[in-house]
Amino acid sequence: MRALFRATIATPLSLGWYEPGVLDERFYIRPASVKGVWRWWARAFVGGVLYERGCLKGRRGRDVFLAPTREEAEAVMRHVGKTLGLGYAGEEGAQASQFRLRVRVLRRPEKGVARRREGLVRVAGRQAALQRFKLLTLNNDVEYAVGGEFEIEVEAEVDRRVFNASVGVLAVALTLSGLGKGSRKALGDLDVVEARGVQLPNSLPKLVEEVRAAVAELIRDRCPGRPQGLPPMPVVTAEKWSGAELAAVYEAGLGFEDLHNFFLRPARAKALTGNYAARDPLREKLAAWVLGLPREQRGTGYTSPLERRASTIIAAYHGQRHLVGGGRGYLTVLISGDWPTEIEWSGAGSERIRIDEAKILDAYKTAVEEFAAYAQRLRSNVTKIWP
Repeated sequence: MRALFRATIATPLSLGWYEPGVLDERFYIRPASVKGVWRWWARAFVGGVLYERGCLKGRRGRDVFLAPTREEAEAVMRHVGKTLGLGYAGEEGAQASQFRLRVRVLRRPEKGVARRREGLVRVAGRQAALQRFKLLTLNNDVEYAVGGEFEIEVEAEVDRRVFNASVGVLAVALTLSGLGKGSRKALGDLDVVEARGVQLPNSLPKLVEEVRAAVAELIRDRCPGRPQGLPPMPVVTAEKWSGAELAAVYEAGLGFEDLHNFFLRPARAKALTGNYAARDPLREKLAAWVLGLPREQRGTGYTSPLERRASTIIAAYHGQRHLVGGGRGYLTVLISGDWPTEIEWSGAGSERIRIDEAKILDAYKTAVEEFAAYAQRLRSNVTKIWP
């Protein structure tokens, strides 16, 4: 079986290879990066099924508030690798991916260079100042690409149900997140403008539901009891805990620059108060760690004993041509307990923040509320579209 996605780069893509700041001009969209985001979302969908069936509860750790047990992590790996056919290396031996993924360049994209210590990129004939590129160009120039035309081919000799479920996960991945640097902050997003060999609904909520059902149909695991507590990893689920939706997708009429800049405190403060230096709600509560760790610059910000914890608040933007809900921005929020048990904030002073379930839930709630207020100040509305 075979599926083809024809795509274009909607927002600046910086995806290095032998040199982090240099584009791979054989592909631009590197197959390994597509596979990586595909597997990440496959874990989230598989984890959602197991969580809803009471098979993913996690355990408390010394450095991490909640993490999957060894058996739970193995079950997720097994279903991603064997059930969905994306490749497995675990306790039951190794199995290569049954899917072959190829990327062809049909028309080369526009290539730009964000100059050292400037970080400016050019999109649609105008310059944009993006915080991610400012950080990337502190020491070196960084190449990026926009536009072009690509063919992403997926081929596998598997059962039709497996093929549809796995390719559906890929379609969700390419809609709700990007590739490369800043891929969770509305950078490196692709517009899928044509799909062959697979039927995609033009409604994003319908696509998410179809993929959830397709993955659930393939997984036979059943466990006693109901879901209880936060999931120990990011999952796609319609369940709630303590009144909070553990996974949600929001739609916003914001451009990619405004989506990207939401993750920057001065930009949030400026939009909300008119003053770059003011305290926004996330800063007031010392909760901006929920946007990802580390969050540190010039000796201030949030750090933890863990090297890194990427945010599961993920922004994406698509142009009008994207097949599934194009012409708008999205914010995906996946609440989970896999955060450090202790985070240190440094500013005018320093403070140790003990992380527990209540703090995790409140941090996500504050972030979503602040995003809605931020969008409103920029004359846009935020609407929850799933679940």
